Amino acid sequence: MKKIISVAFSICFFAAMPNNSDAQAVAKNTVVVKSQSISEAMKLTEDSKNEVTEITSLSEVNQKAMRDFKKTFGHVDNEKWYLIKNGYLAEFSLNSIKNRVVYDKKGNWRFSVSYYGEKNLPAEIRAIVKPVYYDYAISRVEEVHSDDKVIYIVHVQNASTLKTLRVCEGEMDLIEDFRKSE
Repeated sequence: MKKIISVAFSICFFAAMPNNSDAQAVAKNTVVVKSQSISEAMKLTEDSKNEVTEITSLSEVNQKAMRDFKKTFGHVDNEKWYLIKNGYLAEFSLNSIKNRVVYDKKGNWRFSVSYYGEKNLPAEIRAIVKPVYYDYAISRVEEVHSDDKVIYIVHVQNASTLKTLRVCEGEMDLIEDFRKSE
């Protein structure tokens, strides 16, 4: 479970960076994250030694995974599949929200991630974040579904700080705190 969340967080954090800008922050060390393609993002996870290969024919995807995908998500836009070390990754848009879903080699669903902005954040999650970080703007959200849990990775920022929060089961944790460089 912890490994899945760790991999999911790595995919969320690096793959969701804006395409046309760099994020730069200073904590103990300077962290610079440039725009990432999905394969670059996957290389930053625990499976970094393995290649991500785009699947050009859907017949290469495990049929169990494909059936689950179609049943769960129905018609989606921009569907792309990738072969990863331990299975398959599907990337797509649904209702203008970017999504990724991971299946293992046997076609079993492992986790899914949705990427969106503050306007799509559920009210109950916003109500947990905003009273504490009222002077911060919510810049983006990753909603991670894994096992029976839904975890929200919420990125907030103000003029001098970038913070990453995890909200799960009504509790919020600060997981990253960076100072913006000048």
